[in-house]
Amino acid sequence: MLASSLKFYLGISPALAFVALAFSTLLPSTQDPHAERFAQWIESAPPGIQRLIDVGQVRLETNDQELAAHKKQGLTKFNFHYDYRYRLTKVHRIESNPSVLAVTANIQLAEIGWTHHVVLMKSYQPAEPWKSRLLQHEFDHVSISTDPRLKILAKECLGARIEFELPSVPTTENSTENQPPAPLATRMERQIKTLMDQRAKEIERITQLLNDRFDRESKDGVQTIGARETFFSDFFSPDTLRKLDFQFPKLLDPYASACRRAPWKEHYLLNAPY
Repeated sequence: MLASSLKFYLGISPALAFVALAFSTLLPSTQDPHAERFAQWIESAPPGIQRLIDVGQVRLETNDQELAAHKKQGLTKFNFHYDYRYRLTKVHRIESNPSVLAVTANIQLAEIGWTHHVVLMKSYQPAEPWKSRLLQHEFDHVSISTDPRLKILAKECLGARIEFELPSVPTTENSTENQPPAPLATRMERQIKTLMDQRAKEIERITQLLNDRFDRESKDGVQTIGARETFFSDFFSPDTLRKLDFQFPKLLDPYASACRRAPWKEHYLLNAPY
């Protein structure tokens, strides 16, 4: 089984931010001296927020030094990870060019998931945390990266069959006496990993652009999104992906069919202001 984990910055803004961090499932951080306060917040959270915390594997923590370095009041850190297996279904020489192999591999996703860290200042202690504009904004970022359409997109994109060509004989340009050319099986595995990384980075790019759009429309959390259903309706839609020049257009038709019944409307009500 091969495992990958992406770290990336999403929607960095002058006042609030959405960035990436390594994987963790602690909730809240047991190493944070303010863990007890956050545990009370989580216990008192509305059902919709508790659902987002569970789905997004959200952890609350404090880090004044990090926030000062970014000149932020709050950060939501996001990590996307996946495990996969592959099975070679076809490896054959190309008739018109026997020195090149055509390789086909089926991908089986063993796991795919997201984790989040919401970083706040130690002094941030609102009387009603779940009505505060700061947490509303940060959890809207969590809502975007846990949009059910995004998970479907990730599964369709990462799980699609892989096809590529490879020289049947390895080149010796980068080989040395102590490090001979890699065997064919190793070269095929490396190429599959490279192509999987490209797919994951495209998911990252799309998510980045949509979070940037959210920050622009909300003026970095200063302004509340009014008509939430209308605003979020085309997030991760096939038409939006085309407009954003999605790099794997052949996957859009099966994705459109798969996401048609995704409960995105209900999802964005989880963090609706109350």
